[in-house]
Amino acid sequence: MQSRNKFVTSFTLPVFIAMMLISLSLILAAKHAHAQEYNVLEECMKLSNADNDINNCIDNYLDVMDDNIRDISEYIANDLSDAPLDQFQLAQQAFFEYREQNCLWYLEFSSPQDVAEKIAKNCLAQMSQQRLSELQSLIATEQGKADTLRGFYVYGANRNSFQPCGSDQRYWVEGDNDQVGQLQQDYLAQVTAERQVLFAELRGTLDTTQDYPEHDGVVQLTAVTSLKPPSESECSLPKGQTATSPTSLSEAAPVAEAEPEAEPAVVEEEEPEQVLRAYFGAWLAECKQNKTQYTCELMVDFSGAGVTDETRPTLLMSRSAGKSSVLNMKFPDREVDTPAKIRWSVDNTELGDIVSSQIRVDETGTQQLIQEQSYVRDDLMPLLLQGFELSVEVLADVDDSKGENFTASLNGLTRALSFADDFVASGGKL
Repeated sequence: MQSRNKFVTSFTLPVFIAMMLISLSLILAAKHAHAQEYNVLEECMKLSNADNDINNCIDNYLDVMDDNIRDISEYIANDLSDAPLDQFQLAQQAFFEYREQNCLWYLEFSSPQDVAEKIAKNCLAQMSQQRLSELQSLIATEQGKADTLRGFYVYGANRNSFQPCGSDQRYWVEGDNDQVGQLQQDYLAQVTAERQVLFAELRGTLDTTQDYPEHDGVVQLTAVTSLKPPSESECSLPKGQTATSPTSLSEAAPVAEAEPEAEPAVVEEEEPEQVLRAYFGAWLAECKQNKTQYTCELMVDFSGAGVTDETRPTLLMSRSAGKSSVLNMKFPDREVDTPAKIRWSVDNTELGDIVSSQIRVDETGTQQLIQEQSYVRDDLMPLLLQGFELSVEVLADVDDSKGENFTASLNGLTRALSFADDFVASGGKL
């Protein structure tokens, strides 16, 4: 609903009471099928008789339900790609539109206004409960198709390795290209040292029948549940390691051993087998080959009032197999704590704040990661490829109407993307 407090009503209280009784009977019947559902209006009325208190109570409940639906939708979306992902997002949009129209319908025959408000909000709550239950059931069904794997992940030159908790074996990570690319980019966004260990919770299967040099098999990845700095409470670190120490994940001893071992020898970081750099207009394309991994990174600098080389914002676009793109907007020496303070526009088209993006803040500045593939592919990329100038405005406060504006040319992006996609698709044979 556009507003939960603006209602136009017409009808009599007796009719409302009759409809309320019908509504309550339906909700009570639904409780037998969904134990987690309950009559929100009824519960809120037990807490207070004041209309404002009741409305605030239901509004708070609806906010929590919407947050839960959004979180579980993001969890499901991480396990989907291409057509299934598009269809799921269309289904979610259709649900919210139907929920609004279905509950607004109650307002057209109920009165007085304060009573009509409550029954309409109760309708929203009931439909939200049912949708959340449906999505929870979907996850319960889908989770049976893959194992939950917990351990340590390292990515870098010749490293794309996962080591399960309590094991000295390691596995090369393969599987869904979008998920593998997202895992790698999220790793790079968090680490502060080469070959740093991060705790990873993945969904997938271990395949020991596949050979990979210096590995015991491969992980067939289907989804990334969590990637973050490790803690002993979740998964004991390999012997001789700390949360920030680098590791090759090849000499880590099993957790069960009591005797401490010496620090593993530092392995020299191998240079990429192939590196190609080329300028296309304002864009730099840098493509690398690390064994069987082919990736490209496109970069453009921004200009603006008072910008120096140390504070210049930069957009990095990582391109991998399947034309998957992950965007990383970097703001050096600047702390921005929410995507709501960063507004994007292409030429005269305002995109506003990208709510699906993620914010990373460290001692070097702020990074805004845009990884949702359907948004990048369907909404953002077409505008970038057809536009002339990309603008990013940074607000000091979310309520500000204007902020600092930075611009970058889109000249050369099309050719840079073509170069990157040809490099990845051909296996570096340009």
